[in-house]
Amino acid sequence: MKPDKEKYPSYRTVLFAVITSIFCIFIIIISGITYFYIIDQVMDEFNNTRLQTEKTVVSSVILTEYGVQSFDAQFDYLLHDRLRTLLQAYQQNRGHVNQIDLKALLQKISPDNSNKFELYLINKTGVVEYTTYQKDSNLDFSHTPDFLSSLTMIRLGNEFKSDPWIRDYHDPTIYWKFGYLPTDDHEYLLEIGLRNENYTQLHNAMFSQLKAVSVQALNIPNLVSVDMYDIRHRKHTLKSNHAETSKSHTSSMISGDKLDRILNQTFDSRESSIIENPEDNQIISVQYFNLSMTQSPSGSERKYVGILVFSTEEIENTIRWHSIGFIIGTILSLVLGLIMAHILSRYISKPIEMMTEDVGIIADSSLTHMVRSTGFTETEQLRSSINLMVSSIKENIQKIEDQKKALRTELTLREKAEISLAKANKRLTNLSQITRHDILNQLTALQFYLHEIPDTTEKTGIDEYAKKAQQILEKIIMLLRFTYDYEKIGEERPVWQNIGQILNKNQQDFKDLITIIQSCDGVEILADRLIAKVFYNLLDNTIRHGVTADTVKVCFEEKPDAGYLVYLDNGIGIPDRFKQKIFDSGFGKGTGIGMAFIKDVLEADDIRIREVGFEGKGVRFEIVIPRDHYRITP
Repeated sequence: MKPDKEKYPSYRTVLFAVITSIFCIFIIIISGITYFYIIDQVMDEFNNTRLQTEKTVVSSVILTEYGVQSFDAQFDYLLHDRLRTLLQAYQQNRGHVNQIDLKALLQKISPDNSNKFELYLINKTGVVEYTTYQKDSNLDFSHTPDFLSSLTMIRLGNEFKSDPWIRDYHDPTIYWKFGYLPTDDHEYLLEIGLRNENYTQLHNAMFSQLKAVSVQALNIPNLVSVDMYDIRHRKHTLKSNHAETSKSHTSSMISGDKLDRILNQTFDSRESSIIENPEDNQIISVQYFNLSMTQSPSGSERKYVGILVFSTEEIENTIRWHSIGFIIGTILSLVLGLIMAHILSRYISKPIEMMTEDVGIIADSSLTHMVRSTGFTETEQLRSSINLMVSSIKENIQKIEDQKKALRTELTLREKAEISLAKANKRLTNLSQITRHDILNQLTALQFYLHEIPDTTEKTGIDEYAKKAQQILEKIIMLLRFTYDYEKIGEERPVWQNIGQILNKNQQDFKDLITIIQSCDGVEILADRLIAKVFYNLLDNTIRHGVTADTVKVCFEEKPDAGYLVYLDNGIGIPDRFKQKIFDSGFGKGTGIGMAFIKDVLEADDIRIREVGFEGKGVRFEIVIPRDHYRITP
């Protein structure tokens, strides 16, 4: 049924109303673009200033570090000269380092005690083995791997190295200057430490002068404070502007626990980050400084984190004034434009929203749902077409699903039948060839003995031929019974069977022939019922071919990939060249079926067997069982 065209309004009328709102929208777009462009410019300027400040701080810290290190190098000759005395003592007592009198040597180095020296001998493992400074006795540098690596490189080299003045490991108020010299046999690293209050004051004065230069360079607008933290979270303030804000220190803005987390995270990741603090109009820049490029041994430990606090008050004021101007300039057009846009959007979008909602429901596989009436001539025609299309799709999908289901069932059954037929055909072919060959050989031998009996006059000869003929008949019967078992592989569904119980039954069958030691009473596997004959044949092979075998051990090992049932005996083992061939049909001294039968029984249930023993030390068969084919019971 065709919709009534006169009943619904045309889209042409609606479009006429839309044009009236374009002017207002145009003003809003132009004003918005201008506003955001200006804001982006302001933010880019602020960010560029912040990035430049961060680079300035990095440069200041690195220049200060190099300046202090160059100043401290003037004491290297003194330390190197004193270490030569310790090296001579080491060379005189080579092999008897414990006989070096470090205290006497220390008195010789500094007889007037004007300089406070301490001596150290660090062994290969990075432990202070001998020292005159008892606080550092047995100090282990393996806890600082980077520093230990530097010490190891010095010990293996031939050059003297020194550190700048650094704080004491135990007391941060004490400063040390250390020097290092390797022994000629590279067994120890000799170390000397210098403490001198006058030298420390010179070092601090030099550092203060360099710091003053850095602070002058950091006189940048919007930069409130700069705090430096070393790897032990000890703070050093480069700049603090109390006049700009009441919260100018890091500790006043970040709690102690949070600050420790930030420092630890930065030292671990070695990456800088930004923390927003809008409540106080601040941005906190966390910068990582790696001064390990300096050539001192402790350079690997000289890492710092800088906390730079920037004030955003000025930029917030700028943004605020631009926002006011934007609001005043667009408020009149927004009032009219928003009202018209609201009315028109609701009117125009209503049918589209309805159709979109209905199509969405249909797309979610609800093909029984139909598109509702929209109220417009054009969309009504589209609605009719969609509903007709949905009905057609629904019918076609149902037909396809029915066909897919039928084809899937048929394909599954056919694949299973083909696999089963192929396996059965292969087993029966192998069985037929081997059985026919073995029975013909036995019949040939039986014919020979029966032919000899009439020509034999002595009773003992006749008895001997008759006994051998009887043995041949027993072998033929055994072969026929074995073929019966072979044909039964895979006929029944696998069942859970206890390995311990099967082995206990086998112990009774072979009571006087072999001793079975097993630990599988709680192990059950899901397999063919012929699994019992698998272990029977393994034991029979051990008795027949193991020669010296009198004991068999069976245990179970559970590994991540599968369960391993291990069979071992103390016989002569299997040569490496036969390990793969023993599972081939027709191979061996007997019927040639036993090991092939074992392999086929196990593979019928996705279980594998392999021989990994050593010739002369007995066999080791590993039966690999998938995880869903075994379980451990109490």
